[in-house]
Amino acid sequence: MKSILRVKHTMNFKAWDGYSLSQTLYPSFTLSLLSKEGNTYTKRVGLCNGLKLVDSVNSVNVLNTQCRLDYLRELCGITEDPLNIVDEVDQKFNDLYYYLLTQWRGVGLSTASNDFDHVFVSIFLSKRTSYHRNVLSWMSSLFKMVESVDELSEIDVKNLIRSPQAIELNRVIRCYIDKVRYNVIRGNVDAVRLNLLEIKGVGPKVTYAFLLHAMRRTDFAPVDTHLMYFTTKVLALRGLEPDKSVCLRYRCDCCKHQCILGNLRSFFGRALGYLQTVCYVHVKEFCKKVRCCECVLKGRNLCKLQHF
Repeated sequence: MKSILRVKHTMNFKAWDGYSLSQTLYPSFTLSLLSKEGNTYTKRVGLCNGLKLVDSVNSVNVLNTQCRLDYLRELCGITEDPLNIVDEVDQKFNDLYYYLLTQWRGVGLSTASNDFDHVFVSIFLSKRTSYHRNVLSWMSSLFKMVESVDELSEIDVKNLIRSPQAIELNRVIRCYIDKVRYNVIRGNVDAVRLNLLEIKGVGPKVTYAFLLHAMRRTDFAPVDTHLMYFTTKVLALRGLEPDKSVCLRYRCDCCKHQCILGNLRSFFGRALGYLQTVCYVHVKEFCKKVRCCECVLKGRNLCKLQHF
């Protein structure tokens, strides 16, 4: 049963040793709903507007909100400790998952399932561009002018932000409102997956990012460049990128395409979303910077990557 208590003034949410709000929010689409000043994040978009999350030692101080407790934990990424599900990972990668998550103990999984409309816009805008350099500023600009995604669909977005995605955004939002939103509210994951893929301009990466970050289905994850790199180089797993035409025809559990996502889901199950989140940080900060001497996976011979 979900908690229906609400925070009215100030409360401290304890996490686990090593947890960091800033590290948790960095790879998350939740960050696009917040503004940052020092160690304080203020929610400027969507539900619980005005909520303040203050990064503290192994915890978060929450101020100025009447948001549900369970949703606060979700936004902070402390719904569960990702190490608590290590036993659900296939034995082949059990040690790798454990040591990778131990190295990045600060990173939880922040999702925003009560702000699914806004998360969809953020995910769609992130196609083929820098999330931190561009999408965060675009989201801030757009939702200073309007509050809801319905309002956003009525203005000409391409005149507000310069982006190839902006040209498509109005049409895509209208399709999302007409075909997808109802099934998101109902929690019908299969219908959401198919309805999203049917929208022109929305592919598997956007679709599976939405299932993870807007519906908190942690058994899905977007196969972005970081996860693809980690999977093929570090894990040495072979597989194709998810293909939109194939995803429209088959569910993962009965698909013969042998894509990376299907392979990863079979090995990691509901730990996949946690893995993808940490991989985003690990590949950027360690693999791409050739910091192998600091990597716990390399030290324990769990990494297949060879740098020359």
